Amino acid sequence: VENSVQVIPQLPWPKEMEKDQFLAPDFTTLEIICFATNGCPLGINIPNYDDIRDNEGFKNLFLNNSLGSYTINAVQFATPEQSAILAENTIRCYEVHVACHELLGHGVGKLMMRNADGSAHKFTDPVNGEEFESCYEQGDTWNEKFGAISTSYEECRADTCGFYLAALPDVYTLFGFEEHEVDTMLWCNVMNQFRKGVLGLQLFNAETKKWGQAHTQGAYVFTQYLYQNQKSKIVDFEINEQGEFFIHLDKKNLMEEGRELI
Repeated sequence: VENSVQVIPQLPWPKEMEKDQFLAPDFTTLEIICFATNGCPLGINIPNYDDIRDNEGFKNLFLNNSLGSYTINAVQFATPEQSAILAENTIRCYEVHVACHELLGHGVGKLMMRNADGSAHKFTDPVNGEEFESCYEQGDTWNEKFGAISTSYEECRADTCGFYLAALPDVYTLFGFEEHEVDTMLWCNVMNQFRKGVLGLQLFNAETKKWGQAHTQGAYVFTQYLYQNQKSKIVDFEINEQGEFFIHLDKKNLMEEGRELI
């Protein structure tokens, strides 16, 4: 939280996309005794009302004891060698991702509203360099504009912010990581995201073409994007002769090309 002012400007978009007045997020770690739901989250960013978040601020909760344990021989879609790495590192690595996802993923950016004089902010397309004008009109909301995919879109945005920021020196050093550990940290977090994206297919209704869970749809989109846009072999999928499914994630290619795709 204290370093947010230095970290947020390193995100890959202009400062005009951020809130006019920076409101440092509140961060609290809780130990959960009971959480009445069919799936306990690891972190929560509240409230969900954009006008309150922009003008008053927001809170982040990290549910410290809700992350499941990993055993070497019980990590789906991972080889024994990968399982050992995940079992040893996931909890420590995922703490960095959850903090970046909640504090600086959900917590950054603002709705660009039309100005009182009727004008709107002009943006430059980062891909083709063309200038364009776009804004929300009075009374518009994020959920209304993006409809059924709004929550999944926001979770995907927060996740990619988390992966991007966690690999920055200003961030990973705060969590006790050294430079030589960053590739393992990013590998563990992205590997678990791929696993979530594949496992999340259980929550996709093929008949209605709808997802039943926002985080898993976001993870699936992330997985497909890296898979379909990779030039080096960052990730590959295998079904062996026994019918077992494996995800192969190359650490070197993830650091060299994958970070740019993220």
